[in-house]
Amino acid sequence: MEEIYLSKLTLREKLGQLLIVKPHGLNEKYLTELNIGGIFLKNLKTRYDYANTIAYYQQNSKIKLFVATDMEGYYNPFPFYKSPSFGEIKDDQEAYELGLEHGKVLSELNFNLNFSPVVEIKNNVWPGRTFKGLTKQEIFEKISAYIKGLHRYNIKATAKHYPGGSLVKNPHLKKFKTEISQDDLDYFNFAMKEGVEAIMVGHPVVYGAVDSKNKQSSLSREILEPLRKKFNGLIITDAITMLGLRISYLFYLKKIYADLIRAGNDIILDTHINSNFYDIKRRLGELENQVKQGKLSMSVVDNRVRRILEAKGYVVF
Repeated sequence: MEEIYLSKLTLREKLGQLLIVKPHGLNEKYLTELNIGGIFLKNLKTRYDYANTIAYYQQNSKIKLFVATDMEGYYNPFPFYKSPSFGEIKDDQEAYELGLEHGKVLSELNFNLNFSPVVEIKNNVWPGRTFKGLTKQEIFEKISAYIKGLHRYNIKATAKHYPGGSLVKNPHLKKFKTEISQDDLDYFNFAMKEGVEAIMVGHPVVYGAVDSKNKQSSLSREILEPLRKKFNGLIITDAITMLGLRISYLFYLKKIYADLIRAGNDIILDTHINSNFYDIKRRLGELENQVKQGKLSMSVVDNRVRRILEAKGYVVF
């Protein structure tokens, strides 16, 4: 296993590890100026486009990158591949076969992280994104089988969108509040026990079995601190420029990175609308300023970076 020393990384190199971004083309500045920790890709045209883009960024990065996408079946990031959706899966055997198939496709293209499976069940917006079942146990079995299929090809799995409610309304379009039940949490607790490497946190304001105290879940320490106590893996935000989160930062979005890290997230997913290179650079610059001014503790940053690097397979000193 490769070794890495936190003390030998610059502040910008550390902060870059906290980001997964969607790069525009082959642009070395994502590596030399942003020092990104990962890339998110979808909707490229050919297998070659994916392989070439991934090879460019992975081979030119000082630190190994997470290479992620949304392979759920419902949203298919690959125009050259047709996949069943989770909603079409009839039993755990089909779920395992789908996980194997997704894992094989992702592995062949050199992805290493899948933002899947969706394990929240209340779904009024995108019905194909979630497993269906007559009983809770039936859904548990499908979740478990799908994760096992991904793991056969060494693809890291992500349970999303914690703690639930992201499919009740569309967080891309609005800020909203939704109630969370113990059943909602049970699906995530089960996915953690089944070995998902990451949990993606959504943006709804929640109450009920957990309470975000009128903040979006991704910004709420009341949501993230209890999650951290029971989960040792990576905590990743949903895409941060969704209107459901961005509406709280209409004129000062550049300040959002520090708030998300302080709340308890490990990785910020800045991949959506308004996530071009210069926007990300401004937000990263403000994060750096907050660390230098003592508004965000260096020990908090080091804690997050250590967890990320260990998840990438490094021995960290």
